[in-house]
Formats: sequence, structure tokens, C-alpha cells
Amino acid sequence: MPLIFRTVFLLLGGLFLSVSGKEMQGFAQTQDFEAPFSPVSFPEEFLPGWWGNEVRSTSSRIVQVAGQGRNGSAALAVQPISTFDGIIWIKLNQIAGGANQLSFWAKSIQNGSGSRPAVVQVSWSATLDGEYADHVGVGSEATFPNATTEFQKFNFSPPVSLANLDEIFLKIEVKYGQGSGSAARWVMDEFSFGEFEIDQSAPLIHTVKGYDQQEILIGFDEAVDPVFSGISLVYSLEGENPVEVLPISDSELVLKFDQQLIEGAVYSLAVSQIPDLDGNFLKDTLVNFSFFDPRAFDYKTLVVNEIMPAPRADQDLPNVEYIELFNPKDKEFRLSGLLLSNSRSETSLSELWMAPHSYLILSPSGTASQFESFGEVLEVRSWPTLLNSGDLISLKTEDGTLVDQLSFQTTSWGGSEFAQGGYSLEVPNPLYPCANSSLLRTSTDPLRGTPGRVNSTFTNELDGIELKVERLYFKDSSEIVLRFNGPLPPSFGVGQLSFSPDLVIDSLIQTSEFQWSIELKTPAVQSQIYELTLVGLADCQGNFWESLGPWDLVYAKKAQTNDLELNEVLFNPRTGDPKFVEVANVTSEFIDLTGWALSNGTQVRLFGIEGLILPPSGYLAITTDTAALQRSYPQSADGHMMQIGSLPSYPIAGGTVIVLDRDGREVEQFSYSESLHHPIIRDPKGVSLERLRFGAIKSGDTGWVSASASADYATPGKVNSQVFSGKSTGSLLQIEPEIFDPEGTQGPSFTTFRYQLPSSGWVGSLSIYNSMGDLVINLAQNQILGAEGIYTWTGTQAAGGRLAPGIYIVVFELFDLEGRAMVVKKTVVLAARL
Repeated sequence: MPLIFRTVFLLLGGLFLSVSGKEMQGFAQTQDFEAPFSPVSFPEEFLPGWWGNEVRSTSSRIVQVAGQGRNGSAALAVQPISTFDGIIWIKLNQIAGGANQLSFWAKSIQNGSGSRPAVVQVSWSATLDGEYADHVGVGSEATFPNATTEFQKFNFSPPVSLANLDEIFLKIEVKYGQGSGSAARWVMDEFSFGEFEIDQSAPLIHTVKGYDQQEILIGFDEAVDPVFSGISLVYSLEGENPVEVLPISDSELVLKFDQQLIEGAVYSLAVSQIPDLDGNFLKDTLVNFSFFDPRAFDYKTLVVNEIMPAPRADQDLPNVEYIELFNPKDKEFRLSGLLLSNSRSETSLSELWMAPHSYLILSPSGTASQFESFGEVLEVRSWPTLLNSGDLISLKTEDGTLVDQLSFQTTSWGGSEFAQGGYSLEVPNPLYPCANSSLLRTSTDPLRGTPGRVNSTFTNELDGIELKVERLYFKDSSEIVLRFNGPLPPSFGVGQLSFSPDLVIDSLIQTSEFQWSIELKTPAVQSQIYELTLVGLADCQGNFWESLGPWDLVYAKKAQTNDLELNEVLFNPRTGDPKFVEVANVTSEFIDLTGWALSNGTQVRLFGIEGLILPPSGYLAITTDTAALQRSYPQSADGHMMQIGSLPSYPIAGGTVIVLDRDGREVEQFSYSESLHHPIIRDPKGVSLERLRFGAIKSGDTGWVSASASADYATPGKVNSQVFSGKSTGSLLQIEPEIFDPEGTQGPSFTTFRYQLPSSGWVGSLSIYNSMGDLVINLAQNQILGAEGIYTWTGTQAAGGRLAPGIYIVVFELFDLEGRAMVVKKTVVLAARL
């Protein structure tokens, strides 16, 4: 029967090679030893048509061995000892008069430390119990030493005297060889008998490509001799022989070289004198190929493109978690050794070559068959089970290089019906150069997921966000934390950071999707204000800034016990408004409040997030809704406020506000109640209590007063309306300007009345009369006044009508709870255009 050849053209690094392969045709009787052996001996069969003189289920005599076959399969093994030589009889069906051939693979495995080989021979007979003749050795006495060797192929022809029989018998004897001590174990696999063509064609190279940074993979179109192919001298890469040849299959080898190979470079590999298993030698061959390292992973060389954290049993997709990878590059990658992890565990991926622009479904062990109809699948041992409520999925190299990362929460689905409905989360554009977590979308495919194909939510149009610095602070004197409100491309680096005064940067490390750590070579100076400017910055949408910023930051000292004091408390807000507690920095230095908290004696609420800095003499109002607080107190809308999830319980009837330092120690407490409000206040809703002066009162129910009406009854994040400095300008009421035209023809169209009182706690009225003594308007009527304040007048009467030009009398009436009273009278001129 003639040999049949086929010609295949393969693209190797941009060059075409012509490679020939061959096919064998004919009838063959085979045995792969995968079926279980029956532990019975001659004359009973341990396999159909197979007998042995002592077959066991243990590891001695004639036995089936797992994992020792040519491809990790099962095989037959014989262990000769001083009192036992193994004998195997096999019934063979042949085509009478045909060109029948016997073929099998065999090797030896080391058994103990002895020096005896296994000596093997075959012989033939017309009947099972007849006389066996034509004894032929399988190799020589040195072929199967007491050492672990590679499989070799052996071919035999039955004797001519038996050629016309339909049924003949083969005997294989495995004998205890000469030497000392134990003998080798003999292993046989892939037994074949029948009429088939003998291979007479030389092996050909069909693959040459990168395998690692210093390694290339060479593949042949058939199995090659393991001894010859393992000799480094038969390979030459640009005149250099490999330092090591590593077989990975019977037709593929890895060549390792001393030098690192250059990505994209064209190399020439010369190969010579390698035979196949039938002794056909490869002609001297020169292969030109372009080298690409399939293990050269960088950020986004592979993309986590789709995840199924919460599958459901009643859907069309398998009820199995999966993660889909996408290769966006023009080269293939080897996945062996890549680390896949979630927030709780980590595992490594098995060997697989991922083609350019291809998809790969990762699934738990034993589930690949459920995904085969959707695309290529790689089972993952020790699958990192995804948390339905939210998780972080990472793909990294063994040296820690981040390849891609994806985080999700329940809110990523956009609704509980999707989060619990067996829907996958898809990346809308796997070519997006930045992190994709904030862009995840629920699959819109009818199957509720798209494993192994283009995502249903794919788009080239992604909504951009205005890039902002969200957090910037010193973690310590040598590390700065920089956080943006969105992702940045991998090109973001040290060269885009500019500090004034100068700070020398040692490294820039991305610590999360939006956050970086800036490591400094020399520590920052405490209390020095630095400015950060970003230069030459590009975002993920392609926007570019020559310069962005600057932003201030300062390395502050850790706040001490006497550095921070309670300054204002609103415990009875108006309906719908939030409560707040204000603290004040009573020092002339920047202080770091990291770890500080509020308490009521039982509950503790942290407000000192990492990097929270309060400037000298600065104020901080802590509330649960800063926007609502700004709307309710517009004069303090620009005050320094921060929002936290919840405050400790501060009842309206009264309670205690406690400040705790970063070690949980009590720094100060203030016991409040409505009795501390000014008696004139009938409804205390929305009125805060303010501290009169720093350091005067540490606890108790004195030293606090109601906030001034002129300041909206509260001053969150700003200096108190009732603060008393102890200084006076010597004038209770100042008018500026004393002459004004409401039309603004010659200056301001209004006038201001500024007051400064000798102490807090005064109640006042500010009224304006005409020259006849008639009241025209009350600007304030029995209001609780702050230590300082201001009123304005536009020259109108109470009803809003414009007054006639002339001289008007301003009366400022004051009294306090101790019975003191004061009256200040001044004049103001209302002018008109001539």
C-alpha cells in the first residue's frame, strides 16, 4: 500500500515553510492498556487475548501502572526478580499472506539501587500452548538498564512460516538480567499488530516560535528519537548551541539559550541529524523566524473581559461560575504559571497557548464539557469562588506584574433583579487602556452572558469623566498617596509629577484602580506646604493636559491631646436637616487627624480618615449630609465640612459629645442640653451651641451659648458667631458709608452697620427713623447677637418702598440678662442724584 503525503504551509514569524507529513493506512490490532487488568494468571486472560504467568493488582510481577504510559496514560509493567521472570502471551489476528507487522513502545523504570537490566525477547507460535520459535531480543541487554529511560519504539515481523495463518501467538519474556541487586522494571505501551505501512519519510519541522525570554519551541510533524533530539549540538541559533534541550512531548522540544532573545528580531535556527522513531533522518534544515516572547506580560496584554459571579440553575448558560479572558494583541501568549486570584485565594493557570484576538473561558475543574459549545475552555484547579456581594479578580505573573484586574459590587449590575438573575458582567470595550471596573455593564444577551464571543454591551463610545485629584496626602514623611476620581492609562509615570518645593521621587506604585503611592528618596519637611502639578498628562479618553493643578499638600504632625477642641454642636436640627459636631484646631500648626473619632460614651464613629489635615486655627464640621447643611446655613456654605455615614446618637433632650484620639483615648467631652440656649429663644430647632473661647471650658454646662441670629443660628466649619476674643475697637456701631445713594450713582447703593460688643450674650434691636421721629424699618428686633456682626440697608422702608433723600437716625438698643442696657444713636444720609 503506497505512502500518502500531504503538504502544509505554516506561517512562522512572517515566513512560509513547506512541511510534509505522512499518513499510514491499513488494519491494526491495538492495546492501550487503559482497561482494568483482571488479577488472574495463565490459563485465564487478564485482558481479552492476553495471558500472563503471574498477574497481580499490586506493584510487583505483571501489573497495570497508572501515569507511566507515553502520554501520562496507563501502561503494562513487568518486574523481574531473582525468583520470577515475566511471561506474556498474546493472541494475534492477522491477514493471511499480508504484510503484518508488530509495533510497541517500551522503556525501563529504576527499581531500587541494583545494577541488573531487564532483558526482553519475543518469540512466535501457531498455538497458545505450542512450541515458540524465532526468538528475537528487544534491543540488547543494555536497552533496559535499571534506570528511568525514555520510551522507544520497536518493530517486528512474524516469521514467514506463520504467514498463511489467520491466528498466531506472540510470547514476550522479561528476564532478570546479569549484575547485582535489583533489576529494572519494564514498561510497555501502545501495542499494535496488523497490516500497516512502514514509515520511510524523514521528520520535518512544522513549528519554531518563542517559548520564553531565553527559550524557543521547536515542533516536528511526527515523534522523533528522544536521544538524538536531546543532543544540543544538533541545534544552532545564530551559531550558538542551546545550553539545555527539554522535551515536552515526543514531537516538541524547548531549546534554552544563554542569551536573552530580542522581541521582534529575526533569527536563523539550523537543525540537523535528528531521526524519527523508524530511523529516518531529518535533512539539514535552516529555519528563519521572528521571535516573540509569549510570556512577556504587561498591563492589559490580556483582559478580564466578562465574569459570571452568580449563575442560576434555570438559565440557558451553565450553572457554573466563569471568567472570560480576551487577547487584544497581535501575538499569542502562554498562560502556564499565570496567577488568577480573588480577594480570598489564588491559583495558577495550566499550559495553554492563547491565539491573537481570541477569547478563553476559565471554569472550575470538571466543568469544561458544559462550556465546549461556547468556545475554548481552560479548567482551573482550586477555583477562586467569587463572592456574589462583590470581589476583586486579579491576573498576575509569578513575579507580581499586574496583567489585569476587575472589581465588582452588587451595584455593578444596576439592580437586584440582575444581580440575582444569572446575568454576567461585561467589559464594554476590551481595548480601553485603563481599568474597567467602573465601566462594567450587565449583559443584554438573551442568554444573559456571552462566554467565548464578543460582549453584548461592546461599544467604542465610552462616557468620559472630568479628571480630578480626589485625595492627596502624606501617609508619612516618605510616602504620598495620590488618588484620582477615575482610572489613568499605564503611561502615567514619575515624569508627570512636579513638586514645589522640589521632592525627589524614588518610585511610583499603583496600589488600586484609581490610586498611586509616591515613594520619596528624602523625607518631606513637617508643616511645609508643597504644591503638586501634573504635566503632560493624558486620560483614558485621549484628553491631554500640558499642565494640571497645582494642589496643596502638607506633612502635618500627628494631633496631640490639647491640639483639638469641641467648638460647636447642633443636636436639635430643623426637620429634614442633619446634626453636626464641629471641632477646631487651637494650634498654629497643621495637625493630622487620622484615626480620631466621635463618641457618646457607647457608640464610636470614626471621622479621621487617613490623611485628614486641619490647618492652623482651622474648623471642621462633621455631619451626615454636607449638602443639606450648606443649604440650611448659606452664610457657612464655604465652611470646612466633612460627611460620614452616621454620627453617634445625640438625643435632642440632652447628651454628651466625646472626642477620641487615634488611640481611642478621651480628649474632651461636652454635656449639652436645651437649658444652655439663650432664654429669649422660644424654638431652639436649628440653633447650635457655640463655644465662647478656646481652653476656657473643658466640660460642664457653662461657656457655651446659642449661635447668633445674624449668622443663621449656626456657623458650621467657620469661626463662631459668638466667639469672644477679649479685644475691642472702642466703637459699638460703625456705619460705612455714612452717605449713600440707593441708585449707586456715586458709590455703593447700600450702607453697612457693623457692631462689636464687649462680650457675648447681648440681645439687640437695630431701627431706623426719619427726621420726624417716625419708624421706617426694623433691621433687627430682639435678636441674640454675636460678639461681632453686620447688617445692611438699601434705603427702603419696611414695605419695600423707596424713601426720600434726607437724614435718618439709626438706633441700636442693647440689653443682657444681667440687666445691663445700652443705646447707640447715629445718623446716616440718604442721597439722590442731582
